[in-house]
Amino acid sequence: MSSTVEVAPLRRDRTNRTSARSRLDPFPRNPIGRWMLRLGAAAPLVLLALLLETVPHPESSPNAGLEAAIAAIDWTRGDAEWLALLYPHTATLIASANPFGRLGLSILGAIAAGFLIQKVAEIIAQRSIPRSTGIILILALTANPLFAYFALENLPGFLALTFFGLALADLVRFVNWGNTESGFRAGILLMAAALSDPSGILYALVAVLASPFLRHGRTAAPGLRAANMLVLAFPTLGAFATIMFLNLLFFGSIWPGLDIGAVAAGAVAAVPQLVALYATPTGWLIAAPLLSAWLVAAIVRRPAAIPVSTIVFVLLNLAFLLGVFPPGAAGASFLLLTLLAITLIPAARTPVTNALVDLVAVLQIVIAWSAALDRPVVLDWMQSVATAWVVLTG
Repeated sequence: MSSTVEVAPLRRDRTNRTSARSRLDPFPRNPIGRWMLRLGAAAPLVLLALLLETVPHPESSPNAGLEAAIAAIDWTRGDAEWLALLYPHTATLIASANPFGRLGLSILGAIAAGFLIQKVAEIIAQRSIPRSTGIILILALTANPLFAYFALENLPGFLALTFFGLALADLVRFVNWGNTESGFRAGILLMAAALSDPSGILYALVAVLASPFLRHGRTAAPGLRAANMLVLAFPTLGAFATIMFLNLLFFGSIWPGLDIGAVAAGAVAAVPQLVALYATPTGWLIAAPLLSAWLVAAIVRRPAAIPVSTIVFVLLNLAFLLGVFPPGAAGASFLLLTLLAITLIPAARTPVTNALVDLVAVLQIVIAWSAALDRPVVLDWMQSVATAWVVLTG
């Protein structure tokens, strides 16, 4: 009788025991929990998209340009030149299958935001970042008008950022922890980012150039860092090289409509604009996330993160000169640097450093709102949100 009483609790303990979280576990570990997190994160943006249907859509947003580009596509063609004209392929194909117009594009962006937020939460859990720091970092990334505007009005750019964020999680597993499958997956996701928007090419370049500065989990070997970079870059290089080769073979041009001379002339003409920008408060707001990244790297004693953030900032300025970001785009630099900080900078390990990192993360929230209030296109969008709310509430 006594033995029966003793065995039953032991069986219950074995049934209820939860194994310790490993660094490769998804978050939440329950698939239903993951989908609930994605849907819960996307829901506010979906509601905001529905609210904005009561007012006119901004005509200068990237989504307006995407709609115009899709309307001009001749779907009866199938040659190599036509394939290049479909660029950005991922955004074009996804948007062309959308039957709900601008509302559908906004809802697709909201859904992508749900996946991105869930993946950021997973990165934070896998890297054992303290819960308080993780919550503040997610708020810094998402709880601002820059994120909402980017998700709802720039589907190509936000898809590129989402694929980049998903790739970063696999990049860390690949480089830090030697998970080869994650390396191949990261490469494919970077290709998807590059095929979603021209800014995705920048994101892929950032990921490839950042990988040598990460701590490598494998035993040091000659050429290891170069091999990792090749694994990450190969799918993107292969996709673009294939399209360019076909166009060069059949049409004598690497990319239809590409005028390298005009791009170079535009970059030279944009230099004075960029210099003038940094003489204004707006310029300091653009550089503020970089200074925050340097500060966090110093706090957690990871100096290797400083050149990574610096390279990213230089590439962002080059992208501006080359016209990668359309006029209606806003917040890409802030979101990119914040996402990199969450993914690449190691967690603090003492209460003092935790508190300092939390303070810098709170500062990011202030920077995001200041930058949003400094962008005319975002201010106009915020005014549309306010007008739509007044219309709804009467």
